[in-house]
Amino acid sequence: MKTLVLLFLTACAVHAASLPEAAKIDSLLAADWQKNNLQANAPASDDVLVRRLYLDIAGRIPTVEERQDFISSNDPQKRAKLIDNLLGSDGYTSHMFNYFADLLRLTDNTKGKITAEAYEEWMKKELKANTPYDQLVKKLLTTEGGVWDSGSIGFYQRDENKLDHLAYTVQVFLGTSIVCAQCHNHPFDKWTQMDYYGMAAFTYGMDTKGGGANEIKIPKKPQAGKQLPEFLAKMSPKERRAYVKAHPEEIAKLKEEAKKPSASNEDLQQVRKALGDVMKPLRYTSVTNHDGKLPMLPDDYKYDDGKPGQTIEARAIFGHDAKPKEGQTRVQAFADWMANPENPRFTTVIANRMWKKVFGLGLIEPVDEMTDSTVPSNPALMEYLTQLMIEKQYSLKSFLRVLYNTDTYQRAAGTQEIALGEISHFTGPMLRRMSAEQVWDSFITLTKGNLDGAVDDENQRLHQYMNDLSLFLTTMKEKGPEGIIAAAKEGMAQRKANDQKLDELRAKMAEQKEKGAASPADAKMLANAANKLRRDTTNDLLENLVGEERAEALIKGYNPQKKPEMKRPKLDKTTLANLSKEQRKDLLKNAAASNMVAARASELPSPARPGHILRTFGQSDREVIDNANEDASVPQALTLLNGPIAESLTSPISRLSQQLAKAGQPDQKVALLYEALLSRRPTPQESATLDSVLRERGNQAIPDITHALITGSQFLFIQ
Repeated sequence: MKTLVLLFLTACAVHAASLPEAAKIDSLLAADWQKNNLQANAPASDDVLVRRLYLDIAGRIPTVEERQDFISSNDPQKRAKLIDNLLGSDGYTSHMFNYFADLLRLTDNTKGKITAEAYEEWMKKELKANTPYDQLVKKLLTTEGGVWDSGSIGFYQRDENKLDHLAYTVQVFLGTSIVCAQCHNHPFDKWTQMDYYGMAAFTYGMDTKGGGANEIKIPKKPQAGKQLPEFLAKMSPKERRAYVKAHPEEIAKLKEEAKKPSASNEDLQQVRKALGDVMKPLRYTSVTNHDGKLPMLPDDYKYDDGKPGQTIEARAIFGHDAKPKEGQTRVQAFADWMANPENPRFTTVIANRMWKKVFGLGLIEPVDEMTDSTVPSNPALMEYLTQLMIEKQYSLKSFLRVLYNTDTYQRAAGTQEIALGEISHFTGPMLRRMSAEQVWDSFITLTKGNLDGAVDDENQRLHQYMNDLSLFLTTMKEKGPEGIIAAAKEGMAQRKANDQKLDELRAKMAEQKEKGAASPADAKMLANAANKLRRDTTNDLLENLVGEERAEALIKGYNPQKKPEMKRPKLDKTTLANLSKEQRKDLLKNAAASNMVAARASELPSPARPGHILRTFGQSDREVIDNANEDASVPQALTLLNGPIAESLTSPISRLSQQLAKAGQPDQKVALLYEALLSRRPTPQESATLDSVLRERGNQAIPDITHALITGSQFLFIQ
């Protein structure tokens, strides 16, 4: 009997799944269900599935029109086609960016905002292009150069501490927590402190502090100039000997002049000081690989396998060797070792992460604490998924396409909570609460419609400024130390005078502070005067170095482009005519609320500022890997009832409000609300319950019904 059940389940899976790989996954799950006397969940309806697919792939609920197009279609392949369309959409880019931003801790709140924004833009472009995951990881690990070369340098700029960065890298890409071994041998795993430093040696030479004055070598002490002028240097040795013999006195004078230093000690000190201010825009904008640089064991190292201060060579902690091939750097060898099908964890980790993203729980949990004793909940399935990722050549879209096309994914969600330590047998996907970004982007859809096309627009201002920085650095390198010293000496007298004034201002500020005689206004005035002197000094030198036009662009600095705002409400004449005087008066307020919800989460600062709706709903602070929180809270309920989101949704200028205005009778408005918010029509029981309310209150009940729906679990959960 069990065999017949298994054959029946497998046959159903093969029939439902449009891809042979999806059918294989269903058969492996079916075998596990039979073994554990389980039944698959019921098939999900089109209403449930269309909403789930939009949320899981595009990160938002479907519009009313998108939902109706899917429901009304009689195409037997409409589910597979929708999956393909969504995987090819900019909504997928936005949603996957949010996922990787959490995983890689992408944040604007780092030193070097320019690099942070370029990193985010780079990541979106790579995801949109479906860059194979192994190649994506290699690009991140081997990135080098200026931010104008590639925004991927943000990967290393994210953490100043190289040892910490190594721990994050291993945890994200290998699903292995070795952070404890940074300070001592791991208490719960086999990793030693020596193992940690051996791994850290691969990336220890990645210098994130270059790009500024370090790129330009100004001598610390006065040095003699050239021995002979340029015209002599261009002569052949025979011509030069003849000239020297014919002009002995001239040559003697030239040699004497050449021995004189090009600048005094005081001049060089002024140049280095001024250069430090001038080069500030280039800080945190480049990564340089010093391949010979290796870590040393800490002073308190206490184990027998090494001594404090000992230099440690690079060594992989498991798997095959990671020795550089001819012409390779250590970090290139590390990248080849990391993103390799032979690496025992790399492929398994990303396959497991994608499975969890689709089904709500990993076959291995936690996903980033794998050990040698870790056993997947379904070993055969995990092995197949790992091989499938390799067969798909690490194309995440191709891999996800298989998972979404499985019969199991297209079944009703499981509502039974899986306790820590228990095993899920995946008789369907897990019931999940929307992430903060999915909540936000769903409200964007309700208030503005489909804004997927606005994702990944290139930041022209950012690229313009990065080009300015690149040209600036190129100019500085072309001038060389001698040219820079010469340019600096042009305004040396004025800078010395400014420095003297600065010293006087600082002394005056210190004196007033000591006596307690300075008012806040006086202190601010003195500070502003000091800052102006410092800026003037820097700006003058910039103009001497790169010219007035280019200096102006650098002085202006980088200011992110502001997204265009809606200047006035756009309402049709009929809707406008039906508004009361009080409603018209509130339009400006409503317009402001609507503009607060005007861009997808992926286009907002990463992460949003504390207190923002995204943070209220649990968006990660990007300090810890995968740090989002999907727990419910009282502030969330209050935000949905009284916050800007509610105002934006019920505003007369929102897309939903304008659709409701055209819907006709109150019962038709309710039906539209259910389609817009829940992607389904109300059930007969719900309609019966609401009929009496609508008869009593008519259109006045619509805002209350709207609030009831958006605060309910059916809206906030992915069924």
